[in-house]
Amino acid sequence: MKKLLIVLLAMLVCASAIQAQSLLENEYQRAGREYERQAKVAFEEGRFEESAVLSDKAAEEYRKSREWADLQLVKFRAANAINRAERAIMDVSGVRSQAQKYAAEIAKAKTLLAEAKTLYRGEKWEEARLKAIESIEALDGIGAAFTEVTPPAKFDGTLPRYYTVVARPALTDCYWRISAMKGVYENPLEWKRLWEANKKSMRDPENPNLIYPGMVLEIPSLQGENREGMWSQAADYPSLK
Repeated sequence: MKKLLIVLLAMLVCASAIQAQSLLENEYQRAGREYERQAKVAFEEGRFEESAVLSDKAAEEYRKSREWADLQLVKFRAANAINRAERAIMDVSGVRSQAQKYAAEIAKAKTLLAEAKTLYRGEKWEEARLKAIESIEALDGIGAAFTEVTPPAKFDGTLPRYYTVVARPALTDCYWRISAMKGVYENPLEWKRLWEANKKSMRDPENPNLIYPGMVLEIPSLQGENREGMWSQAADYPSLK
């Protein structure tokens, strides 16, 4: 009996650990909790053999829950990569000079994206994610190269209302760094103001890290200041401090 009790308690601890690691609420998780509840009741009432069986069932349901959650995460990452590839192609193709100059790269990216979508429909989500990343990499550096030759807008006397996210080799754009820029807020602690104002434009509104090159952010007023136009690195904006 002592050995049985030790095994039972170990099962319940393992089951609880699996539950804590679950990424999503789902039917397996709910079933596991119910079996665990029944196992505890049976244990408290002295029905040890039945409690052990129920513990086994709870552990099995928690295992299924974790597998289901892991699968959903892989699927989400694949869909996110496909969305990023689509946006990258749209950003490059949307500027006529870029579309003409980089026609071969755009064509390759479109082909890879089509393959990614086919893999996704076939539920080969990890392969789809990797193929979508290939599509993005086929356009790597094109947007940055174009930006370098685009004449910057001149400061017209007001603070900017919009900011276009760009990719950099290091210290790439994020809400924290953008809010610290002159002409924005000059205060990284105001990053949540930017996030809240732009949630509607984000692919995952609850994850502030998921901003992407080409995304246009709106800069809401901080002190009632007038804002219009696009932020420019060349403009000499007055300080808000």
